Amino acid sequence: MHPSDWYDVPPMTVEQREAALADLADIARGEELHMPWRRLRILLDHKLVEINHPVLTQGSRTSVGFTEEGLRFLELR
Repeated sequence: MHPSDWYDVPPMTVEQREAALADLADIARGEELHMPWRRLRILLDHKLVEINHPVLTQGSRTSVGFTEEGLRFLELR
């Protein structure tokens, strides 16, 4: 296997696309805390979201944000 093949992600199935849209809507509402890792991983693998690490201050937390690819997936760009 060529090293570049290690990072190729298979295209999403119809069911995965529908789930991704629902998950992205949850993220937009700030309701991603209870999202199962396997579903979040699909969004990360397809570069639709990224994990944001804010400067740690009282009350701050790590969050999930949209990438440019994620905004295009949602047809917002």
